[in-house]
Amino acid sequence: MARALAVAAVAAALSQFVDAQNPACAAVGTETYDYIIIGSGAGGIPMADLLTEAGKSVLLVERGPLSSGRYNGTMKPDWLVGTNLTRFDVPGLFNQIWRDPTGVRCEDHEVMAGCVLGGGTAVNSALWWKPHTRDWDLNFPTGWKAKDMQPLIEKVWNRIPGTQYPGRDGKLLNQEGFDVVTKGLAEAGFRGVIPNDEPDAKNHTFGRPTFFLANAERHGPLRTYLETASMRSKFNLFVNTDARRLVRTGGKVTGVELECYKNGTRGAGHSGTVNVTPGTGRVILSAGTFGSAKILLRSGIGPKDQLDLVKASTLDGPTMISSDQWINLPVGYNLNDHVAPNLGPMFWQTITGSDGIVRHIQWQARVEGRTDTAMTITQYVGTGTVSRGRMGLRANNLNTRVLTDPYLRNAVDKEVVATGIEYIRGVLSKIDKLTWIVPAANVTTSTFVDSVLPTKESRGSNHWTGSATIGTDDGRTGGNAVVDLDTKVYGTDNLFVVDASIFPGQITGNPTGAIIAVAENAAKKILALK
Repeated sequence: MARALAVAAVAAALSQFVDAQNPACAAVGTETYDYIIIGSGAGGIPMADLLTEAGKSVLLVERGPLSSGRYNGTMKPDWLVGTNLTRFDVPGLFNQIWRDPTGVRCEDHEVMAGCVLGGGTAVNSALWWKPHTRDWDLNFPTGWKAKDMQPLIEKVWNRIPGTQYPGRDGKLLNQEGFDVVTKGLAEAGFRGVIPNDEPDAKNHTFGRPTFFLANAERHGPLRTYLETASMRSKFNLFVNTDARRLVRTGGKVTGVELECYKNGTRGAGHSGTVNVTPGTGRVILSAGTFGSAKILLRSGIGPKDQLDLVKASTLDGPTMISSDQWINLPVGYNLNDHVAPNLGPMFWQTITGSDGIVRHIQWQARVEGRTDTAMTITQYVGTGTVSRGRMGLRANNLNTRVLTDPYLRNAVDKEVVATGIEYIRGVLSKIDKLTWIVPAANVTTSTFVDSVLPTKESRGSNHWTGSATIGTDDGRTGGNAVVDLDTKVYGTDNLFVVDASIFPGQITGNPTGAIIAVAENAAKKILALK
């Protein structure tokens, strides 16, 4: 009964935004908010819940449409007609965004990103990992170390426990690939684990994938944080609404310019300037590594070369904030991604490079591709990598782009990739009747690694982080940080960033759980500020 009431309350709270037959833009009105949150992904949804729980009025702005059937989403294949499920609810349709991205992907990003209620958590593979201790202790600053984050991680996992058994019957089918690979791993000394029971056991271990699924449907923040937020009277949601830029005088943000996404053709959206509560209101950017950075740049916050580009554009130039109010910060730098392209067994290694830095590798194996007897094994190189790239904007339309790819720019990063592949080739070559297709037996590992270009098309895993890095080294004075230890943008009074863009370095596994834990910590810190 409680679940039914919760779902009903969510549907009622969102129903005013669901009129798909009325694509006209609605004016934002005169209501002001304690917090305006831009982006409804793994950062934005938890922030909306935690802030409304604290009694604050919150407007959550999502540029894309409704997703799950629970929130009156309507995008679905014919075989789901007559159910309350959409393509976003069904685990078997996780990869559909790569084949059918229309109306779902962020069309202004060069990389794949979900513009839909739930953001990446509505369209990704739902892999659900507790972060490794070193993900925090190596990468993050004071107040964000493992000892600070562990209670919050436990809180997140109490709400979203995840499962290794996606089906309702608790059975796993077609496990031949898992059995073959793990037999070889076990014979090589790898130990089988339940990964989230031993999150720090990430060297010579293997286990089954864990997903944020429940009752054979997508779960995660859409079914937890968003449900509770939506039942509160101080929660408001705009969908099909794009945040163009911030309205600010110096460091004080007073509101956000909104536009109906795609001129209202996606359904009812909102346009105009929505304002924060005078004197005390705040804005939080949670639009992702590319989306949050874009809003900062269009708002006159970032490196001069990109702000000059915005000023020169016909799209923003005539109305851009004056250059004497620009805030010079390294927005777009420190761009990072897992080294790989991207389920069967998961297995892990740590390798110490010749520079003494330990790098974490997560392997994913799955049956797919050439035949039903072939497996693809993907190598993700994460925590400890040194290579970084940069993102920015295109001059003609201000779409985001990767200016510098972040892959294998450091020689030891590349060395560790080759070392890991060479080792796994040796381990799996001992499995009876298992034949390597790529790389072929007569191709050396170094030749194979050299043959894969270090570009987002060849090596990208779409786990982008780092464009608005957190730290104490203020980027206005030559440092690398865009936000301080409270996630507040340097040079501003009331602007914050809470998403993967603040990660100083890449983590071991898929980042959704870590992003939600970051939101939990950020909410505590922001609410504690005067």
